[in-house]
Amino acid sequence: MKCLRFPYLLLLTAIVAAAAVSCRKDNSADYNTEALVFYGDYNGAIGNSGECNYYICLSDIGFGDDGSLLPGGRYYYFDVFSTAAADLKHITLQEGTYSLGPWGETAVGTFTPNYSLFEEASRYGGTLQLTFTSGILTVSRNGSNYTFEAELTDVAGMTHHVHYSGPTAFTDYSTGVTDYLPLEQTISIQAKAAMGSVNDDMEGLGDGISNVILSFTDMNTDADGYTIPPGSILNIDCYMRLTEDGRLPGGHYHVTPEWGPDSTLSPGEVNLDQIYGTVVEYYDAQGSAYLGLITEGSLHIINSAELSYNITFAFTTNLDYEVAGNYYGPLDLLPLQSTSASKAPAAGQRLHRPVFHPTTRSHFSVKAL
Repeated sequence: MKCLRFPYLLLLTAIVAAAAVSCRKDNSADYNTEALVFYGDYNGAIGNSGECNYYICLSDIGFGDDGSLLPGGRYYYFDVFSTAAADLKHITLQEGTYSLGPWGETAVGTFTPNYSLFEEASRYGGTLQLTFTSGILTVSRNGSNYTFEAELTDVAGMTHHVHYSGPTAFTDYSTGVTDYLPLEQTISIQAKAAMGSVNDDMEGLGDGISNVILSFTDMNTDADGYTIPPGSILNIDCYMRLTEDGRLPGGHYHVTPEWGPDSTLSPGEVNLDQIYGTVVEYYDAQGSAYLGLITEGSLHIINSAELSYNITFAFTTNLDYEVAGNYYGPLDLLPLQSTSASKAPAAGQRLHRPVFHPTTRSHFSVKAL
């Protein structure tokens, strides 16, 4: 039997070596992450040629209740462009392989280097943030479960492997329509709900000035959070110095063509099918959408002792129609960064795709009829 010992040792050595090679192959990247949490937003046809955007975050431990990064957590953001969602109630991303595209390009089958990145929150404070120089993202489906697998190289030359397998749920952040008709009527808005987002990192802002996008609607919402036509959504692009406790400061704000100064609002405009500045959307009972570009007028904010706001507005569109109304009640301000991934959603919030000023999109999604 002694003569058989050496072959057995050779066989055992070969098995151990093969296992070691397999382990090295599976863990050859500098960062290996098994993601357990999926977040996704569907932003509709915002690509350069109408391609549809899916903004995705994969994380190993998810986010805090306030949407903040958790110490030790890893977060991968993918700014994916693909074909349109077939069903806005059950949004899915088309299976296939997506590659990192050129900067500023939005071709179907790619994810952009502009807004795709890796974040890791240190256990001792601070956040590592890296964009990518190359990579592929493979998407496959088995029944109701999806598998996302990515191989990436970041700007520091480090390699990443991230894997997720499980259910997906996209929040519809598109308007539900792709074409607006010009708004040719006076609009009165007695707003029932209001939301806002704050961008402190936008290039060109003055010291202490924040870009705040406010959205108001007079429509009711359904159980899924969609607004139900008919009704209006007013989106206001503001510049202001927030109070020490992060609230909207009281005062008058006026539309001016020079965006950026304190206590001003940027005017509405459309350029290359992108909506900018302060605008009003009106949806009729048949589901048709109308867009008015705000070019004149003012906003007045009064703070109350109960952490609510008394807000009035009176505007004029580029076609000389009046848009006026008011809102009284609370208004949540969510963080929105222009150069990195924004915080992911807490309950009832959204994972926003970061954008540079002054692109304006509503905080409310309209139910498709």
